[in-house]
Amino acid sequence: MSRYELIRWSGLAGDASGVLIIVGAIAAPFVGPVASGTLFVTGHILLFFLLSGVYVTQSSYAGLLGLLGYVLSTIGNALFIVIQTASSFALPRIEETGEMFPAAVPATGIIFSLGLLLFAIANTRVRALPAWAGWLMFAGMALNLALPRLLTDAPDLVFAIAPVLLGLGAIGFGLGLRRN
Repeated sequence: MSRYELIRWSGLAGDASGVLIIVGAIAAPFVGPVASGTLFVTGHILLFFLLSGVYVTQSSYAGLLGLLGYVLSTIGNALFIVIQTASSFALPRIEETGEMFPAAVPATGIIFSLGLLLFAIANTRVRALPAWAGWLMFAGMALNLALPRLLTDAPDLVFAIAPVLLGLGAIGFGLGLRRN
């Protein structure tokens, strides 16, 4: 399999990732945490392949900024998967003791958002893929940090805006990778 085929496959993984994250966000208020958590976790696992494909596409031009964005967004995504898995598939022992990592949720969002910000800046400079996709992903993660602190008693669908933006950005990157 050639490098270009792998990049196209990572674009397909990005499209699937975006769809799963959007469906999980919209379905979360209507289904149980296991169903929506499965959609989120699967979407974020596929997001690893998308982030790798985006970085490989622009690695020779993105420089240190792109590498730092890739590393931070990959670490943030991995931490997000761990937290989502722990909260969706909680064991009885964990439920008795409360939240496992209380400080990890904001730290994960900050790491993931910072990584996506650096990734979006590097992508905008390189212009190999659509710049709006990176900025949508960053906006989604930044809103994911801000919305719960700004709106405490908003309807559940308002909180779906952030993952929908992240998913739309992933789909945009996926389509860009498949097109190139």
